[in-house]
Amino acid sequence: MPITHTNFRGDVYYLHSRKTKKGKNTYYFAKKSTGNLVEKLPSGYEIYEAPNGMVYFRKPLKKLFTDEEIRLVEKAMKQYCPIKDFKLDVREEFIYIYTVANNLEDLPNALSLLMDEKALAKVKDYKTDMRFELLDSEKRIFGVDRFCYLGGIDDWMDLDSSTNLEALVAEYVSHLGQESFYDLI
Repeated sequence: MPITHTNFRGDVYYLHSRKTKKGKNTYYFAKKSTGNLVEKLPSGYEIYEAPNGMVYFRKPLKKLFTDEEIRLVEKAMKQYCPIKDFKLDVREEFIYIYTVANNLEDLPNALSLLMDEKALAKVKDYKTDMRFELLDSEKRIFGVDRFCYLGGIDDWMDLDSSTNLEALVAEYVSHLGQESFYDLI
């Protein structure tokens, strides 16, 4: 039986393999159910679903945040952020916060007769505007950045740093989805 993964949108991806020019196996996920399908999961890899639902087969990334710190960010998002539909993406020294880019909160009421939850999931698009960074792993110093949309900058902008991750998250996530977010400098 081939290795599959169903993403949050309900799309099924199949794990495929192919040979590189040097004769080594490389793996990838695709929606097509034909081709060189993989039936046994190769060791040393993981299935990774990106916040927008793309599925990848990769070597696990080194995680510098502790599980407790990740739970702390998730808990603070639920407590202080006005946006309730979010995803965390932990990549090495960063925790990216993804929120729904196309606001669908009012859509279920207006189109409840036409669309069910599965149909709504298919049109959700997540974007990241804020991230937390581990600046010093020994002293556990954390930074917070927001994405800057000023003209041609389109890059991350440092906001603050602290050894108290909980206070940092509580202070800044409340601005996500608000006009005050653009005043953070």
